[in-house]
Amino acid sequence: MTSMHVFVRGSTVVLLIGDLSIFLGSLVLTLLVRYRQIPSSEIVDQHLVPFLILFTVWSLVFVITGLYDRKVAFARKQIPGVVLRAQIINILVAGIFFFLFPWGIAPKTNLLIYLVISSFLITVWRLYIFPLIVTGKTMRVLILGDSDESLAVARVFVSNPYFKNVQAFTLGSRDTTDIHELRASLLRFAEDKKIDVIIADMQDSRIEQLSKDFYSLVFAEKDIQFFNLPAIYEQLYHRIPPSLIGEVWFLENVTTGSPHYAYDFLKRSIDILGALLLLVPFLIIFPAVAMLIKIQDGGVVLYKTKRSGQFNRPVDILKFRTMTGTDDGMTTVNTTLQVTRLGNILRKSRIDELPQLLNVLRGDLSFIGPRPDFPARAAVYAEQIPYYNLRHLVKPGLSGWAQINNYDVPRGEIDTERTIEKLSFDLYYLKHHSLLLDIEITLKTINTLLMRTGT
Repeated sequence: MTSMHVFVRGSTVVLLIGDLSIFLGSLVLTLLVRYRQIPSSEIVDQHLVPFLILFTVWSLVFVITGLYDRKVAFARKQIPGVVLRAQIINILVAGIFFFLFPWGIAPKTNLLIYLVISSFLITVWRLYIFPLIVTGKTMRVLILGDSDESLAVARVFVSNPYFKNVQAFTLGSRDTTDIHELRASLLRFAEDKKIDVIIADMQDSRIEQLSKDFYSLVFAEKDIQFFNLPAIYEQLYHRIPPSLIGEVWFLENVTTGSPHYAYDFLKRSIDILGALLLLVPFLIIFPAVAMLIKIQDGGVVLYKTKRSGQFNRPVDILKFRTMTGTDDGMTTVNTTLQVTRLGNILRKSRIDELPQLLNVLRGDLSFIGPRPDFPARAAVYAEQIPYYNLRHLVKPGLSGWAQINNYDVPRGEIDTERTIEKLSFDLYYLKHHSLLLDIEITLKTINTLLMRTGT
């Protein structure tokens, strides 16, 4: 059992409203400090329009740098550093903005004052005020289950600074657990500890037998809430481990027959427009990259390789060569090739994937989707990992939910354990894919490229 502060839904909206309020308040304070008097309506109006534009851009910077991620929003040690990094970017953006569009004001001193004031207020807001707003009364939560996922959920409650008074309810060995004794212990524990929330792993056969008891307990004690473990795990970790799903999950959450015409049309339109725009820098840097690859070892510059496309159909994709040779994909399982020094740079900057813009135009790939694997490697994983082929129901992409959340992705050889983890993110995307999620992945991919944290 873990006592915790329950985070209310909509905490991201609360964060956004608070941030925008501080952006605006910081502007007023900046003008007050700058002019040493209450700013006149004329001065406020003069600054308001350009700064409202900046507020929108700055909010996107906050998204890109992760300030709306739950793991950052509630991680007190990380907040000052992330805020400072975001604010420095914001001031650079503002400097470029006012250089291109002067708006009739001289913002240099104002921006410096604004950086100090807003950084301080944002940090105070997120460290001390926001937690008080989004946390309710201290609640006692009972977690039932001994799976890895149950323990992972419990670790979140234990490690978070807003959770405290940790106790444990032990199920005991599967071979020795008496269901009647477990039922009696559960009911006694819930009553003695005044449990407010029950999170149960209903895939555990012992716990599943207690479903009627949970039903009776919830309706007898009106204040008790019940949650199935997979829903909580998914909410906390933004992924869906294959161990938590089955055929019923597939039927409930993934239907290939349901049309999504508006989403598909918009996504395809964005793919075509984005690929056409990005082909311009690709054509500009192509000669330089080609020359460097030739100087390095005289080998081939561009090559085709097979990947598993949508519905597991093999597709040919184009890449700059980053290894000491090329793999065909249809027979490659564990590669013996090595990444070159230039190839390592091209991979970290994602320049090696620019030729795949032609695949995006052709419709083989999208900008956002699960990363495609070698067909031979995918066939091995399909035999070893339950539901692996579900990831092929959506079109693969240049960047995906797994890439921005799980940087330790397997490369070059079969790695079942890490691929299961990667699949859990792909399943989350499969269930939740939407234009908003694609935009979030795009923004976080930009952050990955800027901060050089990706692989």
